[in-house]
Amino acid sequence: MNEKTTTRMLWAAAAVFLIVGTGMTVSNLRKSAGVSERLEKNIADLKTLRIMEADMARYEAAKKMMEKLPDKHPVPLNGLLQETLPASKGDDIRDAGKDELGGWLVRRKEISMNDVPVGKAMEFVQKAESQKLPWCLARCVIRAAPRAGGTGQVVLLMEALEKSE
Repeated sequence: MNEKTTTRMLWAAAAVFLIVGTGMTVSNLRKSAGVSERLEKNIADLKTLRIMEADMARYEAAKKMMEKLPDKHPVPLNGLLQETLPASKGDDIRDAGKDELGGWLVRRKEISMNDVPVGKAMEFVQKAESQKLPWCLARCVIRAAPRAGGTGQVVLLMEALEKSE
């Protein structure tokens, strides 16, 4: 081979390498855009999983605490209602359902009271929530009575955990 042919071959090889290199660069840029989107999605998923893990740790700690309590059944609401609102009737309390939750039952009771002092109704809620195995207020609806100030119709939805046997 002469010098002219060698130079042409070197220029041709350089052009081929330049074209291949440019093609690989464009291909890698396209792939990296997809990779960064996937990484961002994975980071968002990881943040969500960490939040869920923290929630689960709180639930597990609460479950351990509930397991240690000597009482496995919540205090009957009838007695608390009679203590706080003696004029209220026991039939104002209705079962609103129950769900099984890992060895525990979630009990729901709906309490409907007419013409009661709203402050006394909230005192009842406070007593129910301060028991060793507490009831929790899940929903409260208050309608003012037109006749007397401070009284009205009160509907409470209370929830409590109870150890299933």
